[in-house]
This record gives sequence, structure tokens and C-alpha cells, in this order.
Amino acid sequence: MRYLLHDVFLKSVQNYPDNVAIYEEGGVEMTYQELNGLSNKFASLFSSYKKDMRRAPYVGVLSPVHIRSIAACLGILKIGGTYIPLDEYSPDERLIKIIENTKAEIIVVDQHLYEAHQALFDHPLVKHVIVLGDVQTEGHLSLLDFNAVEAASDQEPAELNQVSDDLAYILHSSGSTGVPKGIMLTHRNARTFVDWMQKEFKLTDKDVVMSRAPFKFDLSVFDIFNTLNAGAKLVCYDWSCHRGGDAKHSDYVRLMEEQQATVLYTTPSTFIAFMNRGGLSGSKSQLREVMYAGEPFPTPLLRKLQQTLPKTRIANIYGPTETNIITYYWIDELPEDDSPVPLGQEVDDTEIMVVNDEGDKICDPNEIGELWCRGGTVTIGYLGMEEKTNECLLRSPFHSYPAMFWRTGDYGFRDENGVLYYRGRKDHMVKVKGFRIELGEIESALARIPELDEFVVVAVPDDKYGNRLYCYFSVLSDASMDEDAIKEALLVKIPTYMVPYRFIRRQTLPKTSSGKVDRVQLAQEAASEV
Repeated sequence: MRYLLHDVFLKSVQNYPDNVAIYEEGGVEMTYQELNGLSNKFASLFSSYKKDMRRAPYVGVLSPVHIRSIAACLGILKIGGTYIPLDEYSPDERLIKIIENTKAEIIVVDQHLYEAHQALFDHPLVKHVIVLGDVQTEGHLSLLDFNAVEAASDQEPAELNQVSDDLAYILHSSGSTGVPKGIMLTHRNARTFVDWMQKEFKLTDKDVVMSRAPFKFDLSVFDIFNTLNAGAKLVCYDWSCHRGGDAKHSDYVRLMEEQQATVLYTTPSTFIAFMNRGGLSGSKSQLREVMYAGEPFPTPLLRKLQQTLPKTRIANIYGPTETNIITYYWIDELPEDDSPVPLGQEVDDTEIMVVNDEGDKICDPNEIGELWCRGGTVTIGYLGMEEKTNECLLRSPFHSYPAMFWRTGDYGFRDENGVLYYRGRKDHMVKVKGFRIELGEIESALARIPELDEFVVVAVPDDKYGNRLYCYFSVLSDASMDEDAIKEALLVKIPTYMVPYRFIRRQTLPKTSSGKVDRVQLAQEAASEV
């Protein structure tokens, strides 16, 4: 039995050929049958350059999520290839490291990004560049524009003997050595994730799903493939359009309202921006369910989201990129004391153990340890980084047979009923003046200050105190809040030694391309001030 990621799309092409598959802000749309034809054109073009898919399956994709880029990814999968998202906000130096690691000879690039990344396309490993628009190709033998795609055959490619262990895509995260870590995700990994999400969230062909996550963020797999699995409509925001100030948030909320979106899956930082800067509370929302992942959602702000969307069910979804999704928790009631909500229970085909730091004991109830997991969604490792893979992918000492577990680097515990709770990453637990501090606990206290908009606490190593804590924050447009007022509010909730050393106000906090507050950038800025 085939168990491939793109098969969920092919099923919907048969069942819902005339349904709108993708709608782009601005009014362009494409049905399932039309999208299938375009993906076949990409497959045909790629096949003319790819002669040995076993040795060279990789194709880079440097584009926001829209009709043409999705069709390109489907075409890559159809010919047995592996798509490699390339982050448009990354410098060429980082993208070149990804190309050198994957040996990707073909890059598909959005028209508005072509000029900005010339150094990448000039790399000797890159043999073919396909621009998703019009570009001057004269004199460039390796450069094709979208006319070449449209001229290709739209016949369905021959069915290949693909197996579920073949790679579907590779997502890159930052590496401590400066070399991005290529997380290898197979068709089995992706299908296990998509199938479970469909079982739990029950999308139908009447649903309208908002595309929010870029290709490089694993949330995009739900956006794209769960939508295509259900025969639903995916709504794509135009990321190439320049918008000043808060317009990027208010325009997105307006698009959700216009398209009567029913499902949204994004980060807490994004939901907070929609509430505080995008006018979500005043919109006529049709959202029936939303999910968040990627970072903890402070409970006071989660309560605000519940009040903003009183008819919408909310789910907390957890899992590092290396594992896809491994837990879920439906939020029906919130803790009255504003303590963090649980991670909840494992998804299907997943086992999670809470293990002590020595790795030789499963923790007792309420004892904090590292989360180890295994199952159908878990990566097979980092591409070209066997040593790093072996640090994280370990044989369990608790099983009598070979059972391989992934060390997530996240810490948490189970309560007496077996419910999982999150307690942060190891690098978010620091010592200040001899006290062990969880940065998330300080951020939870900050979340109870209603005048604050965004905030994050970062630690900078210090010879005298172990670490100094820096709080970066912004305030709501109609609020007034200074450092002394924040300190006074915090001292009611946390001990003196947990109050940050410095408070730095910004109009907005920087974000990663995944929509999360960029802790790394802010920590580097704080360190430069020492």
C-alpha cells in the first residue's frame, strides 16, 4: 500500500476536481484539477534535468507559499524528489551552506526574490534556476522563466516505486557551529502527521484554511497538505506586498474575514499581534478551530484569545521540528491561577518518556526531565551530520528490544494522571546569583501586566552573577508603562532575584520568518551591551 505525502492531494483531485484548491490575495484562484495540471508541468520540467533521483533528489524552493510554489513542491514529490525550503530572510551565505550540504542542483525562486539572491544562483553547484515569473533569460543557459513551465507537458507522471521511507522534504534549523542542520522528514513522517491531524481536527471540503507558515516552518505542512487532503480551500496572503506599520496584521485579519476562514494554525506571537495590532477582536470571525504551536502561549494572553474568539475551539499543539507534532491539548478551561496549560497527551503512533539528565531513569510523576520520543512522525536524522544525529537519536535503555528515541532538548513532567506539561528548553533554564530560574516563569508573570504588548526575557552570561537577565518589551498603543512600573508589577508575582537586570523598550520586537519572537537576535543584542 502506498503511503506518500502527495497521494492525499491526488485523492482530492479525483473527488473534488472543481473545488477551489488555492485562493491568492488579489483574487487569483485555482481548482484541484488545474493545480494538478500545473504540478504535472513542473514534474515534467524537473524530470528533464533529474536523471538519478536516488543520488540527487533535492530541489530548492525559495518562495512564499502560493499557487506556483505549491505546484512546484507537488511536482517535486511526484517524480520522487525532495523539496528543500530556502528561507528568503536568510543571508546568501547561510543558503549557500544548505545548497552545499544537499547538493541541490535546481532552485525554484519567486520572481521578486531572484535579484536579491544572485550570489546563491551564481554558485557552481546550481545548474538550473526556474523563476516563477518573467525574467530576462537571454544569455543564461541555466535560467528559465515561468514560460518554460507552462510549455511543459501536463500529463500525469508515470507512477514510481516510491516507498514511505523516501525523503519528502528537509527543513533547516540553526546549528551551534554556524552550519544549518538539515532535518530529514520522510513521506511516512509527513503522512503520519497529516493523517493524525485530519483524524483530530476533521477538515472537510467546505473548510477555508489560512496559509500562515512559510515552507521552512513545519506548520506549513498542515496548511498545505491537510487542506489538500480534505478538498478544502487554502487562502494565501501576498507576502511580496509591502505594507507599513500594523497593516501586515490588519490586512491578514481582513483577508480572513473576507474569505470566511474556518481554520488557522500559527504561533502565539502571531495571535497576540492579531489581537493587539490587527483588529481581530472587532472582526466577524468564522473560525471554528484554531491551533497554536512553536512557543508557549502565556495563559493570561490565551484567556484574552478565548474572549476574542468565544465560539472558536483552541488547541495547544507541541512538537519540535525534528518530531513534527507529538502532543495535543484542547483548551476548554484555563487555570484560574494563570499557570501554564498542559501539553496534554501523545498523538497516535507516538511514545514519549520523561527521562532524567543522566539518561538512566524514567522520571516519577511531577519530576522534571527531558522529553524523549519515538514514532511515525520522528525524523531519521540530520542530513550529512551523523555525529549530531547520534547525539540525539538514542537506543532506549528501558526497552528489551532496539527502540530508538529522539532527545528533544525540551523539559517537562507528567502529573499523577499521566498528562504532560512543558517546562522549557535546557537553554531557557539559567542560574542567577545561585538560583535556578526558568525564563518562561518570568514571561508568565509579564503576561499578567495588561499594558504590555510583546515581551521576551533573555539571559547573558556574567562572571559575577552567573547570568544577567534582559527584558525586551513593547506596550499597547493606548497604554503607558515604564521600567519602574513593570518592576513594581513583577515584584508582586516573582522573587527579587528573578526580576530582570534591564528593561529595554521597543516599538515592536523582531520576529523570525516563522513568526516567533527572535530570541537569538535579542540575546545577541543584549550581549553586545555588556
